[in-house]
Amino acid sequence: MNLQSFSREKLAANFESIPFAPEDRLTVAAARELFNELPISCAEACCSFIYSEEFYKRACSSLAVFGCRTEEHGRSFKRTFFEVRAAQDLLQKTMTLSRAIAENIFTLKLSACPRDFPLDDVCSQLLNLNRLDVKYDLASSISRASLDSVPRALHVSSNLVSLTMQDAFLTDNDVATVFENGSCASDTILHLNLAHNKITSSGLAVVVKKFLATPSSVLCSLDMMGNKIDSEGGSVIGLGLAENESLLSLNLRLNCLDDLGGGALLDCLLTNATLKYLNVSANNLASRSANALVNVLERNDSLSLEAVIITSNPFNEKDVEAIKSCNKCHVDVRGGSSPGRQEMFLGESLMPL
Repeated sequence: MNLQSFSREKLAANFESIPFAPEDRLTVAAARELFNELPISCAEACCSFIYSEEFYKRACSSLAVFGCRTEEHGRSFKRTFFEVRAAQDLLQKTMTLSRAIAENIFTLKLSACPRDFPLDDVCSQLLNLNRLDVKYDLASSISRASLDSVPRALHVSSNLVSLTMQDAFLTDNDVATVFENGSCASDTILHLNLAHNKITSSGLAVVVKKFLATPSSVLCSLDMMGNKIDSEGGSVIGLGLAENESLLSLNLRLNCLDDLGGGALLDCLLTNATLKYLNVSANNLASRSANALVNVLERNDSLSLEAVIITSNPFNEKDVEAIKSCNKCHVDVRGGSSPGRQEMFLGESLMPL
């Protein structure tokens, strides 16, 4: 062993207790060789001094339980390592807690959940779980591994009545993965919140087929706010509502229904007798939708609607006057293009505590 190799070995052995920035003291080649010899334990303790992707690639090999895929973590081994480690730590803490009081846990709420968190491992321990609320870290979308764990989690959660997957960057394919394979017990879920994702009318069709267009439907509230549902989606959910007898609250605020989709949705309410709260704010609705709403309010004698929020749509004065003339239920038809927080979805009052 020459002096250079001996020195590098000693530096690597003591790096965790005496860290330094190798590029400031060593040549590029010497720094690269040092990183190749550093123990994996340095990955977290000395992260501010280690920039080598090769080192973190080696570190990621110790996390094979999650099947590290850099394309799901900004194509960075360093980011992959820390995001997956965060999921592992959270899982360990959650599992330790759940084993101790598993029978008494009825609600699991995860805010800024790590993108690799395996929900099925946790839910399998919580046999009495009835409410699952998962909001993912906005820095990136849910990983493939975590997404695949969701239907398994729903399958083992046979008592689940409320499911929230908000800010998860869910696409139509993701919705199909979670709900279309039959693992989700649609005959128990009363409240479904998929707000602020990337779901289009195709994904909405999956939700409607699974939760609304079945004789055994029990879904009471559906929140699809802030997605990418277009005019086709208005027809899709309208047809689902035409014969549905369970849904009480529907939130489609901040989508892209346009006047055609809004009109198609409202037309289908002519035969609906159960919906109580509807929010279609900020969907670019106009005269076609206004006329459809007035028609429903005037002609559906079995209508149960108590409140319709239809603000921030480009109605003309004639449309507004026609809507206001109907006093069958409360209709909020304020104008403008920027809906405020005061437009809170009325269906939130139906969510379980």
